[in-house]
Amino acid sequence: MGCAHINVRGNAKKDNRMKTIFTFFILLPLFCISQKQGNIWYFGDHAGLDFNSGVPVALTDGATYNDSYPHSEGTAVISDSSGSVLFYTNGQKIWNKNHLVMPHGDSLLGHLSSTQAALIVPMPGSSRYFYVFTTDAFYQDFLKNGFRYSVVDICLDGGLGDIIPTQKNILLVDTVAEKLTAVRHGNGLDYWIITHKFFSDAFYAYLLTNTGIVDTVISHVGSYHKEYCTSSTLPTRSALGALKASPDGTKLACVNGQTCYHISEMFDFDKNTGIVSNVLHLLTDTVAVGLYGVSFSPDNSKLYISSWISNDRIYQYDLSSGIPATIVSSKTIIASHIGGPWYQAMQLGPDGKIYIALRNQTSLAVINNPNLSSVSCNFSDLAIPLSGRLCSLGLPNFIDFFEYSNTTNVCTVEVDELNSNKEVVISPNPFSSEAIFKSNTDFKNANLTIYNTLGQEIKNIKNISGQELKLSRGNLQTGIYFIRLTQDSKIIAIVKFTITD
Repeated sequence: MGCAHINVRGNAKKDNRMKTIFTFFILLPLFCISQKQGNIWYFGDHAGLDFNSGVPVALTDGATYNDSYPHSEGTAVISDSSGSVLFYTNGQKIWNKNHLVMPHGDSLLGHLSSTQAALIVPMPGSSRYFYVFTTDAFYQDFLKNGFRYSVVDICLDGGLGDIIPTQKNILLVDTVAEKLTAVRHGNGLDYWIITHKFFSDAFYAYLLTNTGIVDTVISHVGSYHKEYCTSSTLPTRSALGALKASPDGTKLACVNGQTCYHISEMFDFDKNTGIVSNVLHLLTDTVAVGLYGVSFSPDNSKLYISSWISNDRIYQYDLSSGIPATIVSSKTIIASHIGGPWYQAMQLGPDGKIYIALRNQTSLAVINNPNLSSVSCNFSDLAIPLSGRLCSLGLPNFIDFFEYSNTTNVCTVEVDELNSNKEVVISPNPFSSEAIFKSNTDFKNANLTIYNTLGQEIKNIKNISGQELKLSRGNLQTGIYFIRLTQDSKIIAIVKFTITD
């Protein structure tokens, strides 16, 4: 595909060109949801939201609907770093920013009635290539099409984007539940793409790097996901329900939509190894059936779960103690809709609020202060109008930290997004006081960002020029950090460095 590679080898050439002296003034790490790649949402029956103004504004130009099937559940959307939509999908079709199906964007092997039908993840370090992961539906296809990906090159079709024909519907594993999420790797660069095998207790975590899928980690932990009920009078919905990661990437929560066999579990996730471990069983209510939506709060201290069918509620758990029994006993009902409209998908927004789909309604519900306990979280029903559009069951599937590697791409026909690899090196590395950041070519009016292994932005400096920068430790604690250098809206270098005492 002509992938761009970031070269971080040493031996940068020395010369007498201008040096830029720069000292870091380190800020306290904050939960960063300022990236704009998740600012446009499309879902339901031509419904949508635009968060670019800071508050959600209804959009009515979306194409997410299928006349042949009444439910539009899982969708995924990706914008660039300016908040301009690039493309979106329901797992079966991919629409470009003009709301037209891409030339090869039909006949994807996901299904619009899968809970998490799709997830869009940029190739690490790239603003041009995007992986579109899909899951199939339980009722319609009995999960026969499995877990697959297709690769979109946004520079094809005159900059509107298209699937690379040889990289379409690539099978990763067969028969997975309708569950799909992603976590930024502990290195701050790559991504873990996570799903759950059906007829199994196995989580599959796929490592996506700038060379593609390079590793698969399988963790056998938690409940066995199966198709049947003990009562033949109840329908089977065992593959329904969401899988979500906490914003800091250290926890996973998984719920199951079965009416008589429900699953609601939380796990630890290791961002460096991809291992899922330490199951905690949450809901034990016999009336808590039809579990569907799940979301963590922005500060990772709360977990929310929605249930529907005969018991339409939203539950909150306080995770702050870290003690399993205390977490389970902290369960609080923050909303109840016995008889409907049903609470379905839940999605953390770029404004730090959690939005809840109300099945076949023209509004969304919202948790305004999800970091706060019990009723202080400020749940508001029918709060976000959709200008007459229906939200159906689902909301777009995003990486909940909203820390995407893609920026604003400038396409050049038949030319890779990076015209040249730029050798960069930090020396010494590790360092305890000062180091020199060197490049073998000039960078001009570049932006330099430091972030930690949680993907949290520590500092952003604009308009850096020259070939050398002096790095001073400032008040950085010992640990691993990353520098990302961008120029002309393209990533030109990503370098890891270590601070020691």
